[in-house]
Amino acid sequence: NDHISAHIMAFVLAFARGLHEYIPLQLRRHWRMGDYETVHLADSTAVVVGVGGIGGETARLCSEFGVTVIAVDPRAPEPPPGVSELHRPDALNDVLPSADFVIVTVPETPETQGMFAAAQFASMKPSAFFINIGRGATVVLDDLVVALEGGRIAGAGLDVFQVEPLPADHPLWAAPGVLITPHVAGIGPYL
Repeated sequence: NDHISAHIMAFVLAFARGLHEYIPLQLRRHWRMGDYETVHLADSTAVVVGVGGIGGETARLCSEFGVTVIAVDPRAPEPPPGVSELHRPDALNDVLPSADFVIVTVPETPETQGMFAAAQFASMKPSAFFINIGRGATVVLDDLVVALEGGRIAGAGLDVFQVEPLPADHPLWAAPGVLITPHVAGIGPYL
């Protein structure tokens, strides 16, 4: 829980501070203080989808940064620490428009396969960031690419994919606002 939640927070903080904009500039050796607006975490909302061990710890850490956390989970009997609202999966599209960060930590099950597709990305606000460390099959990658390339969402932090390793010619590698790690969120000491 701790390693993966720290990885999620690295994505959240990177997006909040614009690193997804600045890293490509660094690689091109281009100095530009830009038009990127930072996300003030205390004014932001995260929708955490799946609040088991990883999602629960992520919700707690987000709340420590002042983020309002809305959880979506099929089984949690009450909101875990740090969660202000708890909803069932049938309310997912209703809560997505309020999110600055959508954080997916769910396992792969028949109910979660393809859980995030065009309709869900269309429900998000254009300034929102999508983070997936759960399972790759929960996201329809082609729909995510369309949302990113069309400016429908601001960016994505991805550690898991429908196909791993992500093929070198996949459009996600060059999609705007994307931070990719190769399924390493769970790596760390004391395992």
